[in-house]
Amino acid sequence: MKSIILLINCFVFTGIAFAQNAPERTPDGGGEYVTENAPCITPDERKQIEAMLAANIKQLRKDGRLHAVIDRSIVAFDWPLQAAGPLGYNSYYAINNYVDQNTGGGIQDYNCGTRSYDGHQGIDIDTWPFPWNMVANNSVEVIAAADGTIIAKQDGNNDNHCSCSGNWNAVYVQHADGSIAWYGHMKKNSLTSKSVGETVTTGEYLGVVASSGCSTQPHLHFEVYEALPYQFNNLIEPFEGSCNAMNAQSWWAAQKPYREPTLNANLTHDAVPVHGCPAGNEIPHFSNAFDAGATAYFAAYYHDQLVNHVSNLVIRKPDGTVWNSWNHTSPNTYTKSWWYWIWTLPANGPNGTWKWEVTYQGQTHIHNFTVSGAAPVELTRFEARRTGDGQVLLIWETDSEKDNDYFAIERSGNGSDFATIGKAPGKGTSQDKQQYRYTDSDPLPGINYYRLRQVDFDGKTEYSNVVNVHMEKKYFSIAPNPASGVVRILGNTEAIESVAVMDARGQILRRTGAAVPVIDLSGYPAGIYVIEITSPAGKERVKVVKK
Repeated sequence: MKSIILLINCFVFTGIAFAQNAPERTPDGGGEYVTENAPCITPDERKQIEAMLAANIKQLRKDGRLHAVIDRSIVAFDWPLQAAGPLGYNSYYAINNYVDQNTGGGIQDYNCGTRSYDGHQGIDIDTWPFPWNMVANNSVEVIAAADGTIIAKQDGNNDNHCSCSGNWNAVYVQHADGSIAWYGHMKKNSLTSKSVGETVTTGEYLGVVASSGCSTQPHLHFEVYEALPYQFNNLIEPFEGSCNAMNAQSWWAAQKPYREPTLNANLTHDAVPVHGCPAGNEIPHFSNAFDAGATAYFAAYYHDQLVNHVSNLVIRKPDGTVWNSWNHTSPNTYTKSWWYWIWTLPANGPNGTWKWEVTYQGQTHIHNFTVSGAAPVELTRFEARRTGDGQVLLIWETDSEKDNDYFAIERSGNGSDFATIGKAPGKGTSQDKQQYRYTDSDPLPGINYYRLRQVDFDGKTEYSNVVNVHMEKKYFSIAPNPASGVVRILGNTEAIESVAVMDARGQILRRTGAAVPVIDLSGYPAGIYVIEITSPAGKERVKVVKK
């Protein structure tokens, strides 16, 4: 079985808006994972195996270690594989081939389909996804499908290739009814320590799934024969089906369906995963930890994914809110398939444990990953504006905040020596957009440079970028200020062309058409007023406070 990957729909989308605006998002890559079939056992190897088993059975019976068949009832097999420990996958296999029922040169499986190849005499259960990673970590074990006696073992053969190469590593078990199960392609030196003639019980360890012998990918070849002493022309297909001409009944304690739509795993990667053969060419690019702002690859792996089946995909922030969600509809039916989507994680995080969720066939599967390195406050806007009354308005916005105590507003006249001129309280921790304003009512003449010093509750600080605004040189001032009655304009009063008194909203209350250096405010209520002075240099506004 040689592995071939068909990549389809390889388009790259990296923006958040796309998924938010469309319920269905085309995968950035992936597709069907096709395994090329090859005979698991050559004719010569099969003859050698059959001769070995016949000789061993005779000797074991002669030695009194293999009893005569006394139970003629059909054996009820349990599933012959198990995860060795916490694998992190929902499922680890896919049935690639069944027994070929068509002895006339065609292909037909027990369910009248073509999931086999010509002359195949067993069931091929592939490990999926990243089978070579599972081999390296002894992740999937072969276990006894039924009680029985070990009648032969083969071990010590190479197990890391993707073509026909040498003999396989296998265990052969005879059951109480005389039937025999072959467990082939196992990992070198992984076989049970039990010897030929010893018994095993259902679920007992036999070895590790690998790719020994004539094998193009790690898988278990499970081949079963009915009781017929010393002869192996009584092959059976354990699955019951309308096109099974070998046996009328299922040999499984609980027969799995012909198609078993299952999400095997949903994983995160830091690059496009490479499905190669053998182990050195398979590069999973697993990653469960990302920097804020990094590119992440969100992948889903299936077996028996059916055409038009819909998967709902969600990425959640640490607080459980949805960052992105979309749907994927399978364009066809696949024995093994995989799809991935590329997203750029937000630079502002938040830091913490995120969730990659895939809901398929009514079941939700969650894969956790972490994001770190995000700044505590994501500043998205900071600008300075000169107002008409000679002041400077500072505006800034944040997309999110974490433990934000306050902003210190700092000003400089030369762009390097800054002093604090004000303070604005922060919002603590927030995932909502926040807007801030601060007015510098007495800016410096010439260029004013401003920056923000953001301070966390624990005292940590971050500085914003620097913005600047140019203020015209001031020619006039008002004294006294604040005042309760008469104020005087100071400066080159002979150049004054007109004077206007305005309220804080800019409405003109009084205007003179000549040089008037003295203005009486005693008739006005307390508040803020603006004196607009027109001279050859232009209009200059000076704020005055009336007590």
